[in-house]
Amino acid sequence: MKFYKRLLAMAIVATVFISVFAFGATAYGSDNNIPFSVKVPGYQGKVYTKAEYRGNSGPQVPWKVDFTYSEEGSGTIMYFYLSGPWYSKESNVKAVKQGSGNKYFAAYDSCKNMNVGVAVYNNNDNSSQYTVSGYWDEETAKHVFSY
Repeated sequence: MKFYKRLLAMAIVATVFISVFAFGATAYGSDNNIPFSVKVPGYQGKVYTKAEYRGNSGPQVPWKVDFTYSEEGSGTIMYFYLSGPWYSKESNVKAVKQGSGNKYFAAYDSCKNMNVGVAVYNNNDNSSQYTVSGYWDEETAKHVFSY
């Protein structure tokens, strides 16, 4: 009976250890890849993704976007910027080419501990509107920026 109790105790400890390691590894130190799909209005109009909570990270922890699809066509460009209640003007807009992979950008120091989203706006000054989609992350593990 002692043998089975020890075996059960070891199995529980191993299960807890593996669970903590596995869930800790995915929750910290990786990108979330939050999907987005939005209809970007014409005349350089903008639209926003659903907001996500950004923790206490400063500018050294970037946000990212992976622009994977555009109804406008392959290789087109849309403009992206991190948006929240503290942000009033699009001064840090990033042009991202569809299909170019993950792009990482410095966040603003003022966007700590709040919900932020990505604003996407059309680079065309005409009535054309396009559905665009991809992935983004408000707070990444990567500390190298795309310029």
